[in-house]
Amino acid sequence: MTQSSPTLPSRRKRVGIMGLGYTGLPMAIGFAEAGHPVTGYDIDGDKLAALHAGKSYLTDIPDDSVAATSGTLSATGSSADLAETDAIVVCVPTPVGPEGEPDLSILQGALDTLADLLRPGMLVILQSTVPPGTTAAAAAFLAEKSGLTAGTDFFVANAPERINPANRDGWTLANTPKLVGGLNEESTRQARQLLESVCQTVVPVKTLEIAETAKVFENTFRLVNIALTYDLADLCKSLGIPVREVIDAAATKPYGFLAHHPGPGIGGECIAVDPLFLKSVAAKHGREVPLIDTAHRRMLHRPQQVVDRTEQLLNDAGKKLYGSKVLIVGVSYKPEVSDTRNSPARDIARELRRQGAEVSYVDPYVTEFTADGEPVPRVGWERSVVLEHDCLVLTTLHDEFTHRPLWYAAPLVLDAWNRAVVGDGVFHL
Repeated sequence: MTQSSPTLPSRRKRVGIMGLGYTGLPMAIGFAEAGHPVTGYDIDGDKLAALHAGKSYLTDIPDDSVAATSGTLSATGSSADLAETDAIVVCVPTPVGPEGEPDLSILQGALDTLADLLRPGMLVILQSTVPPGTTAAAAAFLAEKSGLTAGTDFFVANAPERINPANRDGWTLANTPKLVGGLNEESTRQARQLLESVCQTVVPVKTLEIAETAKVFENTFRLVNIALTYDLADLCKSLGIPVREVIDAAATKPYGFLAHHPGPGIGGECIAVDPLFLKSVAAKHGREVPLIDTAHRRMLHRPQQVVDRTEQLLNDAGKKLYGSKVLIVGVSYKPEVSDTRNSPARDIARELRRQGAEVSYVDPYVTEFTADGEPVPRVGWERSVVLEHDCLVLTTLHDEFTHRPLWYAAPLVLDAWNRAVVGDGVFHL
């Protein structure tokens, strides 16, 4: 058994980041800007090439930020370069499988790598979103593989990410409160000390599981409330009143209400995924979560509603969906990002094609887009292009579209966000 190591001294620590994606790169730059020597590890050669050239591949991070940290941030494709770090922050993807089950295979691969690098005194922080109980299991795995004692020889904490790409409300890594829960008090103390160098407010919680569960509950809360707006939108449509005005009116209440808005569906790797982590843990403990189940089914069905409404509008105009040219306006999962993971636009494109429509898309951030593995043609945001289509479906309202609302030139428009002014061929979902 390895003798216990003293705690990390209060100094600049050598920080390793495993995974340089949407959550890992901001953390890497944050630590580098705080003066820590940072080693960022990723297996994606394109990401590494961009960073070596001083370029960013994320819309939220300008090239200047990458270039400015060139002296303290090194990017590598060799995990061995992490061996001399004092702390490693794990920021790898944790998606779900085809049946909605947590897919922790990428995380397990990271842990396999980490087990070979672990040494006395090292701090491991899991930032990836995981089902409750995962971090404790990871600590046990690392201890077994390394022969070290978790909580004594090395330290483990969970500090879930709260990165919000293309945030418009001023929330950053620095000013967004950061949760942290450790395997024991010393793990929490060390993780808090390190994170306070990049986050203004670090909120310690008593256990790993509290931190893990809080994270997945945050996005489950959003899923349930968004699903509720789908029902409200359908009801308001029957009542002949604009749902967005109803929600805006309710939002004038200064307490007890948080506005959510209906759209074409939910995408990304957070709201569409995290509730399934909570559901999987509930199932393991023999518990049912009927409200989450209902909200998730409602989310999955929403893209079909978009297709059904498109067909209805075309039929009302004397056309059939089969053979019609449909332009999907915006295919990333949210405005001002290039991320298409779990984007409802993919399900919409797939079903439109299945019913015989000719589908194309326009998106200033997404250069390639597929549905069922088949490329969807990309077009430009020009008036002449808009006029070539029988119907436009507004799914992701990037600033380029709202600043140049060329959809008003189209013969038929379905606004899945209920934001455009209705009339002259423009309809809400």
